[in-house]
Amino acid sequence: MYITSTSLSYLFLAVGILSLFFFIYFKFIIAKSDNQKIVGTMKNPEVWKNRNSKMIYISLFWTIVSIGIFIYLKFFYNLGLISIVFLISYIVLLLASIILFFPKNKDSEKGKI
Repeated sequence: MYITSTSLSYLFLAVGILSLFFFIYFKFIIAKSDNQKIVGTMKNPEVWKNRNSKMIYISLFWTIVSIGIFIYLKFFYNLGLISIVFLISYIVLLLASIILFFPKNKDSEKGKI
């Protein structure tokens, strides 16, 4: 099965914009966490900040990668069709990076948090 490079490039643009929104969101809540309204009476705010900081970097990485692929497909790729295997592998890598680099808190598994 194949997909056109133009539609695939705009799909990568959409993923890049969505990743940029997540980057801004996580950056915003980390910046606002200095104010005690967000952190409040959390038992372990350092773990919360650490997790959100990791998500900032993951979101920034996928924003850069997605926009880079969009630019390549839109302006430098001249062929018309691309195998859908590339799209599926991209989505698998994106989900794997979120799952692998966002480790579970050991205390939350024990029911302490």
